[in-house]
Amino acid sequence: MSTQELFGGAITVPVFNSFVDASPTHLNDSQFRQIPDNQEVFVDMNTQQSLIFELLEQVEATNEQVAEYHFQQLADDNEAAESTIILIDNLKPQDISPLLPQDGTEIYVLQGSQKISKFNENNAFNTVEIVLVVVRLTKVATDFVISVNAPVKLASTSSEQESVNETSAVTIDTVKAEMMAILKGLQVKDWDLFG
Repeated sequence: MSTQELFGGAITVPVFNSFVDASPTHLNDSQFRQIPDNQEVFVDMNTQQSLIFELLEQVEATNEQVAEYHFQQLADDNEAAESTIILIDNLKPQDISPLLPQDGTEIYVLQGSQKISKFNENNAFNTVEIVLVVVRLTKVATDFVISVNAPVKLASTSSEQESVNETSAVTIDTVKAEMMAILKGLQVKDWDLFG
């Protein structure tokens, strides 16, 4: 794992070395969508997993509904044909993210799946396992959403058939372990990022 600086170094997180920065300055930008300023995106070119960090205004939802809301937004953004929530859990910041302020931090984790097509390929819906975490930073009214998307079943006509290395298939347990490692090292270095 290596420490990655997000949002100009205001936030640091450990990221597995198999993930590379998906910004146009690091990769051929024709392969990826435009990345908005409130997001940082990494991809694993062997497994086609994506790791997305997103700063969002705190939503009105409370407790586990926060994770449900952001998962549904992700499903809408992905134009998912189906989306299923498998579990939602509320984690204790002191156990999971010791480098974050314990007062005013809430952490929700959601495991789910979506059927989505890459590059809007009609009828080529891949099953993607998703682990989504919402780190609610109440003192700055921000939902910091971290999601790992891992394709687990590819449509026979999907363009990803050629790019996913079958020997690198991931399990949901692997994805959850990746997310827990990220949360353990998550640190806000510059609170001015939040205005």
